[in-house]
Amino acid sequence: MTKVQLAPDTTLFPVPIVLITCGAGNEANLFTLNRISSCNAEPPMIAISVRPSRASHDLIEKLGEFVVNIPWPDMESVCDYVGTTTARTTDKWAEAGLTRLPATAVQPPLIAQCPVNIECRVQRSMSLPSHSLFVAEVVALHADTSVLNERQEVDFALAHGLSYRSGIVRERPADNFRPDALWQKVRAWSSYA
Repeated sequence: MTKVQLAPDTTLFPVPIVLITCGAGNEANLFTLNRISSCNAEPPMIAISVRPSRASHDLIEKLGEFVVNIPWPDMESVCDYVGTTTARTTDKWAEAGLTRLPATAVQPPLIAQCPVNIECRVQRSMSLPSHSLFVAEVVALHADTSVLNERQEVDFALAHGLSYRSGIVRERPADNFRPDALWQKVRAWSSYA
C-alpha cells in the first residue's frame, strides 16, 4: 500500500450534516453544520463549532440555546442552500420552504421537515483559533415515529441513514458550485415536501 502525506485537515468519515436553529421569534435563524459531536453521556451533551463571523454565532452566544435538526437524505440540496446563504440578506426559512415548530425547553424553533430535533442548552464555550466551541446539554429530544425502533430509540437504519454519509469537510462550496442551480433544486424539494 502506498501512502502520500497530505496537508492536515479535519477529514472524518462519515460526516454528519445537520441544520442548527438558533435565536428566537423573528430573529430565529438556521444554518448548516458539520462540526458536531456527542461529547458526554450523563447528562447527554453535544458539542458544535461555529465561526464567530457567522450571524448565528451571536444568536447562540446571546441565548445560550440551539436546536440540532437532523434532515432526511433528500434534503441534501436544502442543507447546501442553507449553508451557502446568509440570514443577513436571505430569509432562509421562506426560501428553503422550511416550517418552524415551537420547542418545548428552549427558545429556538424546531424544523418541522426534519425527523429528529435535539434541543440543547449551552453549558460551556471555548474560543478556538477559527471557531467557537459550544458544549451543550441535551434538554429535549423529538423524533418522527418512522425513525424509532421497538425500544423507542432513534434508529438511523430505519431512515436510510438520514444525512449521515461520507464526504469531505469543506469550508467553502465545491468548485462547480452554482447557486442558481442549487436554488432550483431547493424549490423543487420544497414544492414536493
